[in-house]
This record gives sequence, structure tokens and C-alpha cells, in this order.
Amino acid sequence: MEMAEAVWAQLRANDSATCRSCHSFDAMDSYEQSEDAAKMHEYGIANNQTCIDCHKGVAHFAPEPELDSEAYNRVVAQTEGTADDASTVYSVAKIDLDELGSINPAVEMTVKSTQDNARNIEISGYQMKGAEQVLYMGRGQRNIIAMLSDAGQQALTVGEFEADEYGNEWRTATLAAVIKAPVLGSPEPLWSYAEELDNVYCATCHAKIPANHFTVNAWGPVAKGMGDRTDISALDLEILTKFFQNHAKDVAGH
Repeated sequence: MEMAEAVWAQLRANDSATCRSCHSFDAMDSYEQSEDAAKMHEYGIANNQTCIDCHKGVAHFAPEPELDSEAYNRVVAQTEGTADDASTVYSVAKIDLDELGSINPAVEMTVKSTQDNARNIEISGYQMKGAEQVLYMGRGQRNIIAMLSDAGQQALTVGEFEADEYGNEWRTATLAAVIKAPVLGSPEPLWSYAEELDNVYCATCHAKIPANHFTVNAWGPVAKGMGDRTDISALDLEILTKFFQNHAKDVAGH
């Protein structure tokens, strides 16, 4: 790793002179590139990045990065401190709702009541007409918060479908369920863990991209495309994607 970092630093210092002897931003045809590649090159140009910030593997492959499982275990351990009377909680892994479906990791849930070690919760989101088995974070925002069975769809409290500017029809939907899974009282431990994942699996190969650079819908395929090039687990990729989407540029406050 030390040798790789030395090579990368040298190329960064000379503005990737070896690369630019054959390539230049001006000569790029973005229409001939994949959608993801075009987005990344556009970002690199706008932020004055150099080739080696992203194309590190061209100069010297780094050891395959991996985050110790203890980091995630520390997040799970914090669920033990979640107050019994917490009014809002967050999933740390996929939660099985038996016949209703499942809730994805890093999803906000409103607690209506508690009994013994069980919480009666509600999750609220949006359904798109024609894909009613999916519960999304927002209208037109494809951040999946839950997958619903037929029984789960029947159990929803829903609003009226309304068309968006693209002709897709959306309606509000709320699901009530009982969970016994470990949960957090704040999303911050998950977001801190996601930033560790970003440092290990993303920043090892290219410069970090701020979460508010892309929209909710753009982050899904970008994160999946990058994740496919690493050995990141499905759970970790889901948590990382949720971090990006919850802090995307079209989310209020970001």
C-alpha cells in the first residue's frame, strides 16, 4: 500500500502528466461514454480533479480494501442503549415482517407503542402505480425503504394517486407492523459507519464525492456500479447507498 500511495502522490503532484500525454478532458466525447463515466468525468472537471484521483488502478493496484466486521458490530451494540420509549427508531439491518414483507436497513420508523420487547411501528413512504410492492422514501425518489407482500399491500393506509411531471403516479402509503429487531434511536451511528465504508471502499480508488453532489435517484445506480468493483457486502452497500440517498442534493436540508 505504501508503494501504491507513493506512485499516486507523484502523479497527483504532476497533474497526471503520464495520462495527459495521451488523454485530455477536451478530447473526451461524453456521448460515447457510459452514463456513470460521463457523470464522474463531469464531476472531475468541475472540481479540478486530476486523472489519478479516480483511475488509481491504472498506475498501481492497491490491496483489496476491507472494513473489519467489528465496525458494524459496534453499531449493533449501540442498539442496546435505545430507550424503550424512543418515539423514532432506525433499522440496522433488514427487518423481516413475516407475511407483510420486509423493511430495509437505515429506515426511519415511528413508534406508536411498546409492549415487552416488541415495538408497534409505522413506516411512511410512497407507492408508484404499477410497482405497488415497493415502498419508496419520497414521491419520485427511488430510495426503497420496504418491500411488501400482497398481504403487506393490503395492510397499507394510502392516499390518492397523483401524477408527477413525468406521468408516473404516486400516492402516500403507511404501514403498521410489530418488530422485535434491534434498532437505533438515532441514525448517526449508521451514518458514521457509512462514512467509514466510503473511506475504505470508495476513497481508496478515487476522490470522495460529497453525498449532496448527486440526486437520490442518481445515487442508486452510481453506488451499485462502484460497489460491483469491490467486495463490499450487500448489507454494507445498502447502508452506504442509504447514506448517500438520505444526504442527496434533492433531500431537504442537504
